Amino acid sequence: MERASNLGGGAKTKHSEALRNVVIQGDALDSLRRIPEESIHLTFTSPPYYNARDYSTYPSYEFYLDFLSDVFREVHRVTADGRFLVVNTSPVIVPRAGRQHESHRFAIPFDLHPRLTEMGWKFIDDIIWKKPDGAAKPRNSGFAVHRQPLTYKANAVTEYVMVYRKQSHRLIDWNLRQYPTEIRDVSRVPDGYEPTNVWEIDPAHDRVHSAVFPESLCERVIRYYSMVGDLVLDPFAGSGTLGAAAHKLKRDFLLLEINEQYVKRIQQRLGMLARTVSSDNWSK
Repeated sequence: MERASNLGGGAKTKHSEALRNVVIQGDALDSLRRIPEESIHLTFTSPPYYNARDYSTYPSYEFYLDFLSDVFREVHRVTADGRFLVVNTSPVIVPRAGRQHESHRFAIPFDLHPRLTEMGWKFIDDIIWKKPDGAAKPRNSGFAVHRQPLTYKANAVTEYVMVYRKQSHRLIDWNLRQYPTEIRDVSRVPDGYEPTNVWEIDPAHDRVHSAVFPESLCERVIRYYSMVGDLVLDPFAGSGTLGAAAHKLKRDFLLLEINEQYVKRIQQRLGMLARTVSSDNWSK
């Protein structure tokens, strides 16, 4: 069975039942390679942080960036013409090994950006996700005591939400025209939308996953960059927040997650809404 869908990639196409509301347990890159070209309308994801969480360890920063590049190159392939990729990242700190060493801060959003544009993602917007002041891990406690110049470090209360569009010779208006009037009408963004690129949203917490999307952040991205009935993807699904938000807003979802514990959390959260398969025995 296939569901009619108006992909922004040429003529009206369909996405298979095999892609609808599915959780694929397995490596993101391997799973992506099994997805047909131009099947996805929107991808919103927050990649694992570089060596900043207990679930994320890479042999080098360059290896980490290469891995993300491979993933987003595949996301580009499976994304419909002129549709969107939204990536939530922030600079991360790898703590110093001892008092005689320095900590290292890696500017992930800025190092990833040129790689994305070089592979065919057109930069659209930089949105700042601002958290309450108390949400930051203190970095300036020593400075607060001695106030010595050169030692100041700001407490980080922001993350980046970078918006890209798959390069196309067609304008956005063409994408919109692929949908019938009734879909465009029900997809209209309601009053109360964010008029600026600074979004003030409290962080979320989960008993299983240590770094989760706030559902309100997912809802904003889905409302602004997809249409009702679209298929949205998260290749690093974590606890499945994108899936919950997509269902709430009448979109279909496709979630990829390698961690078995997180997949179980997704199953608890989404229940009968999602079908879970292994990447080893899943086929499009």
